Formats: sequence, structure tokens, C-alpha cells
Amino acid sequence: MKKIPFIFIVLFILVAIFLRLGSTTKTKGPEKISDVIWKMFSTAKLADTTGYLNCFSAQALDILQSTRKEMEDAQFRNYLMKFAKDIKGISVIGEVPAGPEKMSFEVEVVYPDRNEYQNFSLQKISDEWKIDQISRPVIKIQPIPYMELVVKE
Repeated sequence: MKKIPFIFIVLFILVAIFLRLGSTTKTKGPEKISDVIWKMFSTAKLADTTGYLNCFSAQALDILQSTRKEMEDAQFRNYLMKFAKDIKGISVIGEVPAGPEKMSFEVEVVYPDRNEYQNFSLQKISDEWKIDQISRPVIKIQPIPYMELVVKE
């Protein structure tokens, strides 16, 4: 008889722990504005065209959709994978308000042979941040190529 209350207590504790763990994994904190930039790069790497295109505002999306139609779907997916394949690092630098419901970020993308700097303009549309515009990249050649030994033996 003494084992029955003990079993109920252990079961109660296990259920409480299970419910607590389940509730913390489901809660998601507020997204950062820059998350859409990270999503753009990660969906490109996965060749997820729908996810990639979902990162952009209507104005930018029109240009990308016409490019996608010209290239056909498979070529567009390959383009996205090729674009993201060689990326070794990404840095989203600063957050500058660019007007109401608009933000601007400088993004540095590290490739094996160069670094590219671009300005990303984001706009809040229906409670979602979308990439509205991306500047042309400013390319800087690295003095020491990525992952090369600084001191040669």
C-alpha cells in the first residue's frame, strides 16, 4: 500500500516536468528585424525558392519573379545554391532606422577570396519585415585568403 502513493508522486513529478519542458520549447521569442536577412541566405543555401522569395517585398519580388520565369525553376534553384554555396560567413552590421516602418542594415558576406558589403533596406509590411532593396556589392579582396595560414612554414 505504501508503494501506491509513491508511484503517484513520481508520476505527478514526471508529468509536471514533461509539461514544463513542452511549454518552453513551444514558446518563441520575438523575432529580430534582421532575421529576414538570415532567412534569405539560409533558404538560398537550401534552394528553397518559395522561402527565398517570401523574404522580399512586392517591388523586389516582381524583379525576382521575372528572373525566375526567364531562367525556369530548376535554373533559378541552381542559381540560389551557387550563390550561397561558397559563403563562409555572414555579418549583419548595425540597424539604422530609414523612416517609418523601414530599417537599413549593412551586411558583410565572406567568400574564400573576397568580402562583399551590401546595404539591405527592409520594410514592415502587414506585421512582417521584408527586404525591399539590396545595393550592389562593394567587393574587397582579402589580404590573406580565407583559411590560409598566416605564417607559412
